[in-house]
Amino acid sequence: MELLKRAQERKETASLILKELALLEKWNTIGQAYVVGATAYDLLVDQDIDIETFCVLPNVAEAMSILADLTGNPKVLELKYRNYLETPFNGYYFKIQYEHAPLEIWNIDMWLFSETRKGPLSRDLVSLMNDSLTIESRKYILNIKEELLKKSMVLPSIYVYEAVLDYDIRRIDDFLNWMEKQNVDSQTNWRPSRKL
Repeated sequence: MELLKRAQERKETASLILKELALLEKWNTIGQAYVVGATAYDLLVDQDIDIETFCVLPNVAEAMSILADLTGNPKVLELKYRNYLETPFNGYYFKIQYEHAPLEIWNIDMWLFSETRKGPLSRDLVSLMNDSLTIESRKYILNIKEELLKKSMVLPSIYVYEAVLDYDIRRIDDFLNWMEKQNVDSQTNWRPSRKL
């Protein structure tokens, strides 16, 4: 249960950071914001929060204006923006580095998309993932993700979820063997195939 306890503690910290920075409130002034990824699934291993926001007409200047006051927060170490409109991501990306405690840096990845964006969206995975996860599968996923972190290996977590939920992979070695056959250079449309 230690794996689950650690994940729950990270989720509580992530929720505290979101509240401290009022990020969802800020994004909701220009669109509809969603916490996605590991934070939404209670599968946090790294200090990472992901947000997707959808609006009618994404506007970088408007987005930067809602984030601008964060530059006055001494715990905000970095605020950056990148235009990915002409890539398969088809959106605007924003990143905050936040020092929650000494030597505890959190990365907050934020995407701004058009409501009409096509392609895979983390927002659409949240309910499917939460309907598919069990206590056992959570433990397997968290264990593989922690092992990857120990090995300083950075791989998209969605492949860990797919491996455990759809291919019954339980161990880090089996996962790494499975990963050799995956194409990590393209966006994946994976969805869990099983529900509880």
